[in-house]
Amino acid sequence: SSAEETKSQVDALLAAARGHFKSESEKFPKAVIVPHDSLLSESGRVAAAAYAALMKIKPFVRRVVIVASPQHGRHFGVLLSSARYWALPSGRRFETDGALIEKLKQIQGIDYDDAVFEAEEAIEAQLPFVAAVFRPDVKIVPLLVGDAGIDQVSDMIDLIWGGSETAIVFVSDMAQGESVSKTAEKDERTARILEKKEEIPLGKDRLSAPRPVEGLLAYLRETGGEIRRLDLQTGFGLFSEKVKGYGAFAVYENDAAAQSSKEETENLLKENQNALLRVAAQSIVSGFERGRPLRVRLARYPEALRQKGATFVSIYCGGALCGSAGSAEAVRPIIDDIAENAYAAAFSDFRFTPLTQEELQNVEISISLLTRRTRIKFSDEADLLNQIRPKTDGLVVRERANTALFLPQIWDSFSSPKEFLAHLKRKAGLPPDYLSPTLKVYRFEVIDISSGDLEDPAS
Repeated sequence: SSAEETKSQVDALLAAARGHFKSESEKFPKAVIVPHDSLLSESGRVAAAAYAALMKIKPFVRRVVIVASPQHGRHFGVLLSSARYWALPSGRRFETDGALIEKLKQIQGIDYDDAVFEAEEAIEAQLPFVAAVFRPDVKIVPLLVGDAGIDQVSDMIDLIWGGSETAIVFVSDMAQGESVSKTAEKDERTARILEKKEEIPLGKDRLSAPRPVEGLLAYLRETGGEIRRLDLQTGFGLFSEKVKGYGAFAVYENDAAAQSSKEETENLLKENQNALLRVAAQSIVSGFERGRPLRVRLARYPEALRQKGATFVSIYCGGALCGSAGSAEAVRPIIDDIAENAYAAAFSDFRFTPLTQEELQNVEISISLLTRRTRIKFSDEADLLNQIRPKTDGLVVRERANTALFLPQIWDSFSSPKEFLAHLKRKAGLPPDYLSPTLKVYRFEVIDISSGDLEDPAS
């Protein structure tokens, strides 16, 4: 029967992929990107590379979320199927995970639309592989992402991400075109964008389902996960003269980022203390002499200081704060950020009068470097408050465009984590008791260095 044929075809593809792609990585993949028509010729071989990688996590996985995009017509938001079961011609049935689907429905812009699922094949095309790789009782969650905002898709991914019990399959073909070499070249560029997690609009010319992948990249930029290519091929589409690109990618989580981030930051400051303080001081002097921050020559500084980082610079005159400025996000090289913030602290902090040349003689400069943010996962407000570490944690809250940051230094103004959090939410333009499935909270720490009294800031 054709059901039997499909099963043996999938088994053969997986066996070949396991022989061909010996997994070099010790890490377990969390998600994969696979081609749309997972069973057809070139496309099937590429898809098998991704599904073979997922075999490592088979013992843990209870739920597979399949994220595709509608290929017919325009549809808004993210679409859910109300079907309780999906079946293969072989008679194999998959139960859907109703609890997660109900949770997704609470997010604005996510709703049921069974008619669209009827017209699409992307989800069905994955089921023979899901049947071959995962346990017989695995549940599925089929999702179709239409014209949704990248933030909305990133929030959706955050909600479905889960732990080791969840695997996620993103479905998208690569480019299509007239010539093999041009299509392959375009796919190579796209693969590099994915591996570097670049913030570049992908568009239908690069991927058949760009929006879910852009949402995934946004989510990974925030959480520090990584994407690696497993296979990239070009072939002719089955029913067209066009050349099609097919890619298989694995997505890995970043585990021990938080601890190593603190140690990295401490070492960075220890090793470069003098250089960093000198740049801050020279930038203030440049303000007096040229009316602008120091223009830093990046090539003069070690690689570590050319990485993006978020810093705060505070200036003390005779022991009292007389100017402070900083960056909540890591958007430019650390050394540049310090030059800009030192200048802003001296001349642009509206709470104080600009620094004078006389004051410059006895200023003390303090530089704070923020460690990388890590996400706090919580079930409710009590759980969140329980995890916050007073005096140690700086916090960021984010609800889509509403965001605010408090440094750990701010703890002195508040009597409890509850009060700290309520004021932080208010700063973000949210009610103090605000809670939603898409509210995100991050923690970071701050490592400080200080100049003591600089004998000669210009040195």
